[in-house]
Amino acid sequence: MEIYHQLGYRYKWNLQSLADDATGDGVIIGPRHMKQEVVEKLPASVRAQAIFDPQFFLPGTPLGSLLDYGFFPAVLAGGFDTTGYETATAKASADSCVDFQLHNNFRYVIIPTRYCDGTPSSFVAQQTEFTVQPFLEAISVRQPNKPVLLQLILNSTMLKDTAFTDQLLNWVTGIDELNGVYIIVQDNRNSKQIKDPMHLLNLLGIVHALRCNELEVVLGYLNTEALVLSLADPNVVTIGSYERTRMFNSTNFSDDDTGGGPPNARLYFRKLLQWIEHPYVGALQAVPALAPLFDHNHYNAAMFVPTYKWHFSKPELYKHYFLEMTEQLRHVGQVHGKARYERLSTMITEASLWYTTLKEAGIVLENTENDGSHLPAWQTAANLFAKKMGW
Repeated sequence: MEIYHQLGYRYKWNLQSLADDATGDGVIIGPRHMKQEVVEKLPASVRAQAIFDPQFFLPGTPLGSLLDYGFFPAVLAGGFDTTGYETATAKASADSCVDFQLHNNFRYVIIPTRYCDGTPSSFVAQQTEFTVQPFLEAISVRQPNKPVLLQLILNSTMLKDTAFTDQLLNWVTGIDELNGVYIIVQDNRNSKQIKDPMHLLNLLGIVHALRCNELEVVLGYLNTEALVLSLADPNVVTIGSYERTRMFNSTNFSDDDTGGGPPNARLYFRKLLQWIEHPYVGALQAVPALAPLFDHNHYNAAMFVPTYKWHFSKPELYKHYFLEMTEQLRHVGQVHGKARYERLSTMITEASLWYTTLKEAGIVLENTENDGSHLPAWQTAANLFAKKMGW
């Protein structure tokens, strides 16, 4: 199982972490925040291991640096209208996008997808006409010596609809030219952590089904639930800095994107499997018995000094997370099947015990964004998946 950085607005932090701390195996490049010339100037070694996501999610809104890419539908067509996106335009877009991926020698050729709400009955037909068919034709002409991944964005409604996901799996596994699938899930939850066990279980089932069909699976835009999803043995899981790279939301690519208010600075604690808001970090430090909770890496020297100004834009917070999460993912990735499930369960159990210790020490966490309320959902999903697998 490989670990990839989902690049976004602060992509330099990811690249620095990858180079300086060996946190992961590659990057997923997002053109919304990286101009074409920036991508093309990346070291050849980085590009060769990179995945380029064209981000065709909302083809009519080329926000940010997406305007810089001539193959983006609205840029190529001078605007985008579903009824007017003719075959010739789709072909030109696919030809140019495939050429760009091959020219830069990225690891895969990605067939992009368009975001859809709900479970439209025309989903397969729409995706086939929009990108799948023209991209497959472009790939067929060029015959690249690269594996081909189809991107899919699944929403919560899709995950809960067995008939829909069965149709989707039949469609994907029936495309002979595919080597794998790059999955992104939009979960319109109010919490930072996933607390719906069926959401996790259904996604585990989809990943497992694809792997049983000998397809590679890349899971994008993941937060710490990457640990749970590792049970289905995906080929690639992701880590990211700001929440926008750890929790996909299509509105971040729309004209309705207001940016939102600045988040509170948070620090990841690997033993808690949670990000904790910075005022509580000081409270934890004040209790000597909680000292073992703190992770130790070379970013501590900057973060744990009285003059450190905690702010969500400080790179140390995220480089710390990259290090700790990479180690955790590699820890569970060392073993497979039942052994991986047991290792993850041990981590969840130990985290739960630490939350009990916090309460006994007088630490009362302000809200469910700091506590361990996500852990029961994680363990439930893991247990149910393990039973399904006969572990």
